[in-house]
Formats: sequence, C-alpha cells, structure tokens
Amino acid sequence: MKEKLKELLSIPTKTWEEERLINYLIDHFEEKGYEYEKDDIGNLYVTKGISDYYPLVLAHTDSVHEIKEMVVKEEYLPNAQGEEKLSLKAYTKEGNLPTGIGGDDKAGVFICLQLLERFDVVKGFFPVAEETGCHGSRKAKEGFFMDVGYAIQFDSTENDTMSLSLMGVQLFEENSEFFNKTKNIIVEHGFTEWRHHPYTDTMILKERFDFACLNFAAGYYNYHTSNEYVVVEDVKNSIKLGESVIKKLGNSFYEFKPVQKESDFWFD
Repeated sequence: MKEKLKELLSIPTKTWEEERLINYLIDHFEEKGYEYEKDDIGNLYVTKGISDYYPLVLAHTDSVHEIKEMVVKEEYLPNAQGEEKLSLKAYTKEGNLPTGIGGDDKAGVFICLQLLERFDVVKGFFPVAEETGCHGSRKAKEGFFMDVGYAIQFDSTENDTMSLSLMGVQLFEENSEFFNKTKNIIVEHGFTEWRHHPYTDTMILKERFDFACLNFAAGYYNYHTSNEYVVVEDVKNSIKLGESVIKKLGNSFYEFKPVQKESDFWFD
C-alpha cells in the first residue's frame, strides 16, 4: 500500500493541468474493470454494482503546486499529536529542493481508490479544478448523483479533523439517524476535531443535492506549501474509517436538504 501511495503522490498535478493523474486513474479503472466515465472537463465518475442507492467517495485531482518532476522520499515527521511517524515528502528531481507533494488532495484520491476496491456497490467521483473554486463539481453531471445515498470526501487536514460545514454550508444534521449511526465510529478513529472549514467539493454537492455529506482528514500536513507531507499511518486510518462508515450506513439514502449558509465566517 505504501508503494502505491508513493506512486500516486509522485504524479504532478495542478489546477487545469491534471491530465497525467486523470490518465493514471483511467488506467487503474480499466485494469480493475470498473465502469467509468470522463466528461468534457476531465471529471471522472465510477460506478460499481447495482443498487437503488450508492455510497459515494470523492476527492479532487488538482493541487496548487506547479508541475515539477519529483522524487517522493520517506521521512519521520510529526503527526497532529506531535508523534514522529513514517511520512512521505516530495523533492525536485533537479536540485533536491522541497516541492509540494500535493497530498491535498492526492492522498484523498488514494483513499478513495482503496475504498472502491473494498466494496462491490459504491460510486466514486474525482472532480477537477477544486482549488480555484470547485469548477469540476459545479459542472458535474447531475444524473450521476440521482441515486447517491450519501457522500464522503477525504479533503481535510492532518489526522483528526472533520467538517461540520464548508463556508457556512452545513453538510449533515447532527441530530439525525445519519450522524447518530456514525459519530461513535468517527471518534473511535480519532477524528475529534469537528470544524467549520473553507470550501471543498462536498459544499457544492450539498448545495446541489439532497443527500448528507461528510468530509474527513486525508493525512496531509502543511498543505499548499513546499514542505507539505503525508503521514502513511494517517492515510491508512482514514481508509479504515471510510470502510467502517460505509459498512454502517450501507446502501441507503440519507436525506439532508440544502440549508441557508450559517454565516460568512467559515474558519474555526
């Protein structure tokens, strides 16, 4: 798993310059025999199995970093609790200088790929151009989401954070069957920092559709900087969390209609 994660993280990607990662994902889907579709702007849609409703996992394919050939190295770096953990950090092939590894959100992409392998009935969505305004999710094909029961994105920082809202858009109702089924699992996996975050794609899905959403940490640190890194153990824990939540929620529909934004202030 670690080597596959390194392989994916070593693919440079930037907003609207995502072709190499998109092609990598298409090759993976074809190797696995997944039913998939690519739209005109590069969004990727995956469907496995037949069901009235599907769990959906998603992560965006762009990053903020310039396209540079990189070498991903293993180092021991601190997690959110200050413990030194096996981590992955990127350096330029020429000059050996730190360069952004793009764990935001290639770590999330890797988590979603792992979850697609673990379930026979599931959907995956890999939107482009999140970093400059969620352009991919704004233009995503509506029909793909009509049978989604709930969505789980992996695009929050470090190893213990979860989004309650994104730019004031509430993702789920805290006093609901959906969250009551999952909150103990979330805490058991160490996700205790529930926050009001900036935007990511589940904000757009929540505004467009009536299913509940979650957004979990993907194990990346120092995001949007040249010293960004990914903690391997944290990625594995997020995979386990996603697997546990999907097993608990099953292939059911959990309604949560879009609500008015809570406020214009979207940072904790």
